[in-house]
Amino acid sequence: MHRFLQYTGVTAVVVVWTALLAATAVTGFDPFGEDPLSYLGTQSRSAVLFTVGLAGAALLLTAFHQYLRGRYRVSWGFSTAMLVGLAGQMVAAFVPIGGDPAGHRMHTTSALVLGASLPLLMWRFAAGQPHGPWRRLTYALFWAEAAACALGLYLSAVTFAAGAEILPAAVFHVWVVTVTFATFGSFPSGTGSRLSHQWQSADVATRGNCTRVTARSRRSRASTARR
Repeated sequence: MHRFLQYTGVTAVVVVWTALLAATAVTGFDPFGEDPLSYLGTQSRSAVLFTVGLAGAALLLTAFHQYLRGRYRVSWGFSTAMLVGLAGQMVAAFVPIGGDPAGHRMHTTSALVLGASLPLLMWRFAAGQPHGPWRRLTYALFWAEAAACALGLYLSAVTFAAGAEILPAAVFHVWVVTVTFATFGSFPSGTGSRLSHQWQSADVATRGNCTRVTARSRRSRASTARR
């Protein structure tokens, strides 16, 4: 089960980009235009692809969250940020941006929640990692995400809405791949404590054996001296 959960994040990345690229191809959507990617959910030829891609990726990333909780040392703040963001992604998947005004506001708000959750969850993840190269790498990815979000705000202001969405998502997906295949970092859940317990048990056993050997040696010397 742990091995299955490990690759759900990468699978989510593949699912969402495959769906968005397919939706772009069938509709002729201009990713360099002023419309956001969310408008793919309003077109009859791409609405299903958009919804399935975003919702499927959200479900897979929820499973990936469970893997991260087992593999790394993370806080409740990380879990809250990630799960709230994924809830926003799920709402954005099923509520189109081009519907009635209430639906439009709900989609926009959900998308903003998702966008704000990305740097927040990456920050809380990095803060929970042990000091060393791994912690520095995760903080570097957080700062890259923060910069991507800031640049995204600028791109949105100059009517490059799709680019404003793609850039932060791409950095986050690099983070997903990194934490999936990292070969260093925190112990997997329970492994560190189990190893520590084994080492402590071995240490106690070694000290006990040394004590018994020393005691026998002293008794032997005392017996020899009396004779």
